[in-house]
Amino acid sequence: MSSKLLKNKQGQSLGKKGYATRERLLNAAERLIKKHSPVDLTAVAIAKEAKSSSATFYMYFDDVREVLFALSQESGNEVVTALEALESSLTQMEISEAAKQFVSVFNEVWDRHRHILMYRNLEADRGDSKFEKLRMEEYIREVEVLGRWVRAAASESEKPTKSDAFSLATVLHAAIERLASPDPQAVVKGIGQERLVAAQTRVISQVIADTAAWGKLPLKGNTKIRAK
Repeated sequence: MSSKLLKNKQGQSLGKKGYATRERLLNAAERLIKKHSPVDLTAVAIAKEAKSSSATFYMYFDDVREVLFALSQESGNEVVTALEALESSLTQMEISEAAKQFVSVFNEVWDRHRHILMYRNLEADRGDSKFEKLRMEEYIREVEVLGRWVRAAASESEKPTKSDAFSLATVLHAAIERLASPDPQAVVKGIGQERLVAAQTRVISQVIADTAAWGKLPLKGNTKIRAK
């Protein structure tokens, strides 16, 4: 995980060793979150897991909540970075293959950081403005990637407006994230991960392929889908 922090809590500039220590604490915290509730996380436990001391912990963080925010920030950014790296390839694929790749990449990163990303969303839903702002900033970047692809997949004469593409992307993104949240092991025991991804791929492909047929949003009255 990377960090843009320049100084520790005593105002000292962070060198290579300081960054490494902070990263070790963050990594230790994320390992613990996968085993225990974030609510039960303590500075002592994090320091012990990182083979460090509580005094060292407080050199870099005011409290556990600051650790959780830093993890949320870095994990969310990893989702965005992965999708942005994929973006240029999406337009080179058939819509169904691109949809499958988008879902697979999204799920892969979420699987690595599910516990902290779910915590981020929980705090945002509870009304914490700091977490809500963070989540929204990352959502917008993720939705923009999806929205640009929705437009790129349409022919020049049938491109949806940027606003319409963004609206559709917002709905698709919400569904993709919600289905990335459950533990994969639970999905495997149920309908199966492969079948779930195939279903998502089908829905996303159909929405994007039929976008032009719907016309501009919002739909007025009893507007019907235009025949292709």
